[in-house]
Amino acid sequence: MIGPLAVVQEFYRAMAAGQIERVIALLSPVLQWEEAERFPYYGGVWKNPQAVVDNLFIPLARDWEGFSAAPHDFICSDENVVSFGLYTGKFRATGQRISAPFAHRWLVSGERILQFKQYTDTAKVLEAAGAPRISASPHKLHGFRT
Repeated sequence: MIGPLAVVQEFYRAMAAGQIERVIALLSPVLQWEEAERFPYYGGVWKNPQAVVDNLFIPLARDWEGFSAAPHDFICSDENVVSFGLYTGKFRATGQRISAPFAHRWLVSGERILQFKQYTDTAKVLEAAGAPRISASPHKLHGFRT
C-alpha cells in the first residue's frame, strides 16, 4: 500500500501525463473538492470525481494551452498532505500567460483522495482570462494616503 504523499505525487504525475483515467482512479467516489473562491472554475464543493472532470478538467483543457500545476514542495502529516507549486499556461482566448503560485491541501485515506482544497492568486488567473487588472498598491487598496 502506498502512503498519502505518494498518492498525491502520483496524482500530479498522472495529470502532467494526461492520464485522466488514472487521476479519476485516485479520487474517492465520495469526494470533497473545492477550488479557490473567485477561481474561474469555482463552483462550491464538488462531491464526486465526475463533477471534477466536468467542472474543472474539461474546462481547463478547453480554455488553456499548456496548463500545468507543478508542485515543488510537500508537507505530510498522517493522512494530510499540503503541496506548494506553480500554475503555468496560456489562456487561449486572450493569449495571456500565467505564473501563479499555489498551495493544495489534500486528505488521503488508503490510496484514495477524499478532500482537496485549492489556494492560489486568483487575480492572476482572472487577469489572464481577460478580467481587468487589480491595482497591487497597498495604499490604494487599504485607504492609506501617500
